[in-house]
Amino acid sequence: MTLYFLKNRITTLVVLLLILLVGFVSMRDLKIDLLPDISYPTLTVVTVYENVSPSEIETLVTKPIEEIVSSVNGVDRITSESLEGVSLVKIRFRWGTNMDTASIQTREKVDLVKGSLPIDAKKSIVLKFDPNDAPLLQIAAISTGIDPKELRSFIKKNLSPYFERVDGIAAVSITGGYEKQILVNIDRGKLNAYGLSPQEIVQGVASNNFNFPAGNIKREDREILVRTMGAYENVDAISELVVNLSEKGAPIYLRNVAEVLDSYKERTSVSYFNNDECVAIVLKKEAGKNSVIIADEAKELIDSLNQEFGSKVKLIVVSDQSRFIRESVTGVASAGFQAIIICFFVLSFFLGTFRESAIVTLSIPISILVTIVFFYFQKMTLNTMSLGGLSVGVGMMVDSSIVVLESIYGFRKSKKSAFESALEGTQDVFGSLFASTLTSIVVFLPILFLEGIAASIFREFALSITYSLISSFFVSVTFIPVLTTLPMFSSQSEGLAIFRPFWAFRERILNVLEKLYVFGIETILKRPKVILLSISVLILFTVVFFKFLPTELMPQVQKADLNAKIILPPGSSLQRTEEVTKEVLEDLQKSGFVENAFLKVGYEERDLVINPRGDFGLNRAELFLQLIRYDAAEDLFESTKEDISEIERRTGAQLVFVPAKDLLSDLLPETNEGLVLEVSGQDLFLVREICKEIQSEIQKTGKFGEATTSFGEDTPEIRVLIDRDKMATFGLSVEAVAKTLRSVIKGEAATRFKRNDEEIPVLIRHRLNDRSGTDSLANTLFKISSGSLIRLQDFASIVSGNSNRKILRYDGKRVGLVKAPLVSTTYSEALKIVEPILEKYSNKKDISILPGETQKIMEKSIQSLTFAVILSIVLVYMVLASNMENLGLPFIILFSIFVSGAGVGLGLVLTGNTLNIISLMGIILLAGVVVNNAIILIEFYQLHEKDFKSIDELVIAGGRRRLNPILSTTATTIFGLFPLIITFGPPSPQGPMAASVMGGLLVSTALTLLFVPLAYRWYYLRFLKGSK
Repeated sequence: MTLYFLKNRITTLVVLLLILLVGFVSMRDLKIDLLPDISYPTLTVVTVYENVSPSEIETLVTKPIEEIVSSVNGVDRITSESLEGVSLVKIRFRWGTNMDTASIQTREKVDLVKGSLPIDAKKSIVLKFDPNDAPLLQIAAISTGIDPKELRSFIKKNLSPYFERVDGIAAVSITGGYEKQILVNIDRGKLNAYGLSPQEIVQGVASNNFNFPAGNIKREDREILVRTMGAYENVDAISELVVNLSEKGAPIYLRNVAEVLDSYKERTSVSYFNNDECVAIVLKKEAGKNSVIIADEAKELIDSLNQEFGSKVKLIVVSDQSRFIRESVTGVASAGFQAIIICFFVLSFFLGTFRESAIVTLSIPISILVTIVFFYFQKMTLNTMSLGGLSVGVGMMVDSSIVVLESIYGFRKSKKSAFESALEGTQDVFGSLFASTLTSIVVFLPILFLEGIAASIFREFALSITYSLISSFFVSVTFIPVLTTLPMFSSQSEGLAIFRPFWAFRERILNVLEKLYVFGIETILKRPKVILLSISVLILFTVVFFKFLPTELMPQVQKADLNAKIILPPGSSLQRTEEVTKEVLEDLQKSGFVENAFLKVGYEERDLVINPRGDFGLNRAELFLQLIRYDAAEDLFESTKEDISEIERRTGAQLVFVPAKDLLSDLLPETNEGLVLEVSGQDLFLVREICKEIQSEIQKTGKFGEATTSFGEDTPEIRVLIDRDKMATFGLSVEAVAKTLRSVIKGEAATRFKRNDEEIPVLIRHRLNDRSGTDSLANTLFKISSGSLIRLQDFASIVSGNSNRKILRYDGKRVGLVKAPLVSTTYSEALKIVEPILEKYSNKKDISILPGETQKIMEKSIQSLTFAVILSIVLVYMVLASNMENLGLPFIILFSIFVSGAGVGLGLVLTGNTLNIISLMGIILLAGVVVNNAIILIEFYQLHEKDFKSIDELVIAGGRRRLNPILSTTATTIFGLFPLIITFGPPSPQGPMAASVMGGLLVSTALTLLFVPLAYRWYYLRFLKGSK
């Protein structure tokens, strides 16, 4: 292969240019995203059964659905939430399950159970979980020239259509502001005086608002449409509606018993941007679309709309998911670019000339562009994992080229021509290069066959490094030899005189290193027990050290954004929640660390279906804070701690800051909840009490944020207890009573009034004075079959009480959760802290306390990656044994992997990282990298065994001649990882991986250079000498 390219240099250069061209074109067309496209195996069944308590929802809806869907193929776990008026059943499938098939089967099962559910329950909806459901953009719309009460209608009519036309936008939703509504306020006294019931008013308004076609009639030779025109033309027409006749036959108009107002819906939410009330526009993208491109197009549209409608409304982007994606991807790409520059200077030091360094450094961008072509045809995206693989692999991409170049220039020194040197130099190292590349690649094979979240995320990382190493090997044995024959690179000139002192200084340093290394080998050959004892102690230290190393699923990612929740006591009104939230926001803004703030108080009615995992209420508010810098959160907490505590004490509110997210937060929301404990048992009261006790004990430790339970505080409620015997004597039913009470209190949307292009709901209910307090409720009127009116208190009693906000079930058992945000501690340390607390409940019958989903995911991920590490080592051994045709020598090489563990632990501790699935990927990567140094040494011993009189001379000479290539390849890999650890912004997601590789490679290289010569000498004397 090398010979062909050397003979056809023009063809080689054309192929090179073609690859570069295709690479650039492919890069332009690749989509940008935060993570690889992952199909998360979860479905959620949402069933609405309005105005029903959580306990009834659990019995009537949740249990039947749980039982029927448990038989779907591939189900791993079923969890559920029974809330007031809605059931949420979450089905998690095993990784690798075909979710399209699972979705169809689940819908079929849910349809089968439909007949067993209550008649009034709405049809169940099966939702696929998609991390892209998170808003792409959140936009604050502030009035600049129109009535704030008209702002929401203006946006819906004039701005929403523009956003809906943006390619890739799946949904546009509007929150906050005012929604128009025709309100019919019934006066109960007047209604009583005319002998009417609320239901008669509802039926009268609803049945008199129609334009209805009656068919066609023939007139001569034409057919003419006949329509009944009865729709309300204006609000006055509603007031003038005749709802009944008096005893004397006089019409009773709606205006006689009610006030008809052209008004607005009773608000359940309000939004603010900083201190200005606003309307929020939320944009969600279609699955599989490019987040960055869509967001850019939407922001261009926002600029255009601000110019066109600036006199009426101002649009401000308050949350941009693409910004974090762009920053993350750009940060990784920037680290890769910095690594290329660093590698050039490191190579210059070890190779001794800028010319040779330039040749080797050129192999990096060429290899990257070849890899990009692989990405394109594999339909991969440019994300933190695929680009992370390239950034981590930058230092490794030059290894093959360094070895080839050193070999070529070695032949050049023997006075051979440029062509002969290029050919023979490449052929001389081709076998060892192929073996070392294969060992680096083979370690990733287990990742491609594993299942689970770790394997799904890191598959693209593994493919990225694999493709880059294949590309770099191809470049090193084709283009690099050709480049060395070009006049500009084959010149033997000394270079610029200005650099000669530097090269002389470099020679002195390398000579000193070589002498020290030779002295070290000679000493170890004389005293082998010293190195063996040191290594034994080191391996023992590593085993103990790893047991105490903090662990977590994923490292946290710092952002210049902060989310918080404000929770007031249950039953708090929207106005009260708004007042307290604005007071909290004012204190946060005074700190000087908040650049912008967006808050949402209350909820929209559709929130529950759109986000079934959400927790909504009039007593809740959400804050989104843009900080002045990414690491300002701690300063904000400290500066506002006292003021916020005083507000919490005075108002009963609770401010909860959402912990910093990791890369999996959008895929696995449970991984971002800190410490979660699952307390399960059939006695819900006992579960609740234990959760409260554990919550209190955790809070006393002072090691966590504000601990909470899934029970929270009970929701106050008023219960109407019906005497069925009395009710039956009046000829009423429970359903009729319930519907009447609903129309009195909540109101009944009887019909819709059409005005211009709008359809405005008409809500009928009692006026405020007639529906506030239990006395008003007791006097609610019901019309019976005799035509007379009775009051609710005639057949029912009214009592006050409390109810559970929600009931959780995990795999058929009732569960309570205790959640505690992690503050300056890792997940594994948190478990150790609470272990003594949980021991108190170990003997409780029918009660089980287990760590939450994060622990299970972490254990499975670490177990699968640990298995991958072991399997990778086995595969490396098999490749080495096959290449060397020897079963013993590979064990000497594998030694490099085992001693690297100490460096991994040291690297993680010194850089402040933990043992997580990112750093475990670094260990897998190490398994294929650290063996290369030992391969280079042993290959020399085998090739030049006959050139030396004794084995001691052989191993010393091998160390001397291979020292420079080993140091140069190791240095480029280590220094190439520096930009992933030392950043000028937020820490890189690949930081733990870089730390584990750097530490492991550094320690392994130092020990390999000393141990391999000693081990080879022993193996040679014991097994090889007598056989040759």
